[in-house]
Order: sequence, then C-alpha cells, then structure tokens
Amino acid sequence: MIKYLLFIIMQIPFLAHAQMIEELSATPLEIGYEKTLHIIFPTEVKYCNAGNDHILAEKVSAQPNIIRIIAAERNFPGETNLSIVTADTKFYSYSIHYSETPKVSYIHVGDTSPTPHVLPVGKDKQMYLIFPGKITYEDHGSQDIAVEKAEGVDNILAVKAVCEYQKESNISVVTDSGKFYTFNLKYSPNPEVFTFVIDKDEQQKVAILDEGELTTDQKEKIHDAINKRLPMDLGLTDKISGVEFEINNIFIHNDILLFRISLRNRTQINYTIDFMRLYIQDAKKSKKTAIQQLEQNVLFTFDYPEDIPAHEKRTFVVAVNKFTIPDKKRLVIEIQEKNGGRHFFYKLKNKSILESEEVFRNTQEQKTEDEADKILRRVYR
Repeated sequence: MIKYLLFIIMQIPFLAHAQMIEELSATPLEIGYEKTLHIIFPTEVKYCNAGNDHILAEKVSAQPNIIRIIAAERNFPGETNLSIVTADTKFYSYSIHYSETPKVSYIHVGDTSPTPHVLPVGKDKQMYLIFPGKITYEDHGSQDIAVEKAEGVDNILAVKAVCEYQKESNISVVTDSGKFYTFNLKYSPNPEVFTFVIDKDEQQKVAILDEGELTTDQKEKIHDAINKRLPMDLGLTDKISGVEFEINNIFIHNDILLFRISLRNRTQINYTIDFMRLYIQDAKKSKKTAIQQLEQNVLFTFDYPEDIPAHEKRTFVVAVNKFTIPDKKRLVIEIQEKNGGRHFFYKLKNKSILESEEVFRNTQEQKTEDEADKILRRVYR
C-alpha cells in the first residue's frame, strides 16, 4: 500500500506538466446601429453565442453558413465577444465594440471581401434592385429604409428611404444559388439612377415571376371554400379600446398561408384601417425590434375592409407565402388605425401555423386521412 501511494505521489509533477493551456486570440470587429455585419463561413454554423445583450447575432436560416450581427443599442459601452463553431469543427472568436461608422459590412472568412458598391436611396423615388435569382433572404440595417419584394416577382426588391437619414446604411441579399450580395445605401434627395441590374451576365431574363401566383379563377375557388368553413375558437384574440381582433382560422393551400381575421367595433366611432402588415421579429423585446423585422408580403386579400362602422363586425382573409417561424421569434400581425391610436400588434407563435387547416379539406377529413396513412405505413413496413 505504501509503495502504491509513493507511485501516485511521484506521478503528480508529471500530470501537472501534461496540462497545457493555449490562448486563442480574438479577431476585433466593429459593429453599428444603422449597418448590419454579415460573416460568411466556409461551412455551416453549428453554434453561435454572443457575450451579452448589447449585440444581436443569429444564423441566417436561408443560408446557415452566414451569421448576421448588429448592435441592439446605440453606443453600447465597453467590449463584448462572439463565439462561433462551424461544421468543419473550427472555433472562431471575435471581440466586438461599437462604432457609429463601421469600416466593413461583411466578412468572407478565408476569402477576400471587396468594398461594397454605394447606391443612392431617396424618399421620393423607389429604387429597384434586380437580382439574377430568386431572393431567399434580405436584410437592411436601418429602420430609416423600407424594403419590399415586388409583388408577383421573386428577384426584384423595391427600396426607399422613409426619411432623410445621415449615416450610411446597407442592404444584404442571398439568392437561391446561395450567392451573397451586399450594398451600402447612402441617402440622396434626388437620385438620377434608381434601377440596378445585379450580375447582368448571369441573368437569362430580367424578371423572375412568382410561379405560385394564382389565377383569378383559382382565387375565387379558394374564396368560396373558405366562406363555407365555420370559424374556429382558436383563442387568438386581442382587444384595444372597444375594438376586438380575432384570428378565426389559419388555412394552407399549396405554398400559401391564409389568415381569416375578424374585427368587431363595439364603440360609437368608426374604426378606419390605415394599413396592415405581417412580419417576423424576435420574441424578446429589444431596442432594435424595428430592424429585426422580416416582412411577409401580402399576396392578396378577400373582403378587406377600409373601415369597421360603429357596432359592426368585418371578417376578411389575408394571404401570404408559406413560412414557419424560427425559434425565439414571433409573427406579428400589425393593424394601424388611421388618425387614431387603436393599433394592434398581435404576436402569433409557430404552433398555430403548424396546425393550419387545408382549404379544400376540413380538419376532421385531415385527421381521418392522416390516421389512415399511419395505418398503411405500419402495414407495409
């Protein structure tokens, strides 16, 4: 026993010597509040973690080898860090501090990162960006910029300044080929050129039409089918100053989601709708909420009302392209009252969308047929 203890004691210096610590240096990065930084890695990002809430860092769902980073608040103090692990088992460490004018807006890890072109943006003229493929991801750094996909077209973005802004911003896009594009946006009161064709040599045609666009006859059939369905008690309701909001049904047809919504006005004052929009944003409240919005363009509507008279109810349908909501995010259905303060910002979770009804099959038919499919799979297994 004594000999065994002596052997263990003699090994202690050897074991201590065997433990080595190697410091991994962190790459310094500047990020701002008006400009998004994207880091493009050679392989898929498996882990992404920011040191604190001063920055927002997330993986781009349409292109999982890209990380999107932006400041959650202006002039955040000190320094924070960002840690990334990629599918090729590499670990990346970054030290991050705030800058009002970040020098770079994207980094191609292991490759060159040419300075992006600067494009003029005004508030009286719409700028159009025409890409060589279907747009699968878009991000703009500032809430002073409004961006939307041209209706019925998959490769064209309409860009406009909301107001006269001072600091340079940017816009970044990924197409279905996986190619990443980014441009700096500078305010111009009267831009002379406002249409830009990107990678013109790669384009077979200028406009790529949305293949999912429905004919008038197809829309009428969907409208009739929805009208025959009873509203469901989904518990998706809200109330503001005597006006009640409710999502009665969520339907799906091929690649289209349709929300049947009702507004009931229990007051003496008409409720006039200024606008309605749908967008995905972080579930957690942040000072950068407006910049975190991912717009879901409305394809078409049925029975959309301009206003809801006193003590009356209106039901309408809004159609958007099919999507699911990433973790820690919500779909926001925003309805603004014109010249009033009764505004709705209803946040919808992913679960409600996953349980959507098919337009031409009711819920009971779906359950019966799904159960039959399960039985057949077990029989033929």
